[in-house]
Amino acid sequence: MTKSGTSETNNYIERWGMLFEVLGATRMMGKILGWLLICDPPEQSAADIAIAVNASAGTVSTTTRTLIQASMIEKVGIPGKRSAHFRVKPGMWGNLMKTRLQSIQFMEQLANEGLDVFPNPDGEPNIRLREVGSYCRFVGEQFPKLFDSWANEWEKERNR
Repeated sequence: MTKSGTSETNNYIERWGMLFEVLGATRMMGKILGWLLICDPPEQSAADIAIAVNASAGTVSTTTRTLIQASMIEKVGIPGKRSAHFRVKPGMWGNLMKTRLQSIQFMEQLANEGLDVFPNPDGEPNIRLREVGSYCRFVGEQFPKLFDSWANEWEKERNR
C-alpha cells in the first residue's frame, strides 16, 4: 500500500502539481493525478485523496470533477463501500493525445479561415497564419504515426 504523508511521496505529488501549473492547469489537478498514479489501491475515496494531497473536501470535489471532465480520471463504485472512489482512467494518455490532436486540427481550420480574411501573402498576419497552419498540418500528419508507434511499444512493455 502506498503511504501518503511520507516526505518522498509528498515531494513526488508536489512535482506533479508544479508540472500541471506550468502546463496552465491547477496545481491541485496535478497533485491529485500524481497521487492517483502511485496510490495502492488504485481506487481512492475523496477523503483518502484529501489526506494524501493535504486539501479540503471542497477542493478535492471540484478538482476531481475537473479531472473527470478532462477524461483523466473516472469515478467508480467499490462493492461494500458507500462513497464513490476515483482512479486514473485506463487508456487516458492515448485518449488525451487524441483530444489534443482534435484541438490542433481546429486550430488549423481557424488559421485557414484567417487566410481568407488576410489574403495578402506578404502581410504579417498572413505569414503568422501560414506558420500556424503549417505547424498544425505537420503535427496532424505525424501524430497518428507517432501514436500508433507508441501504442505498439506500450502493448509490448505492458505485457512484460
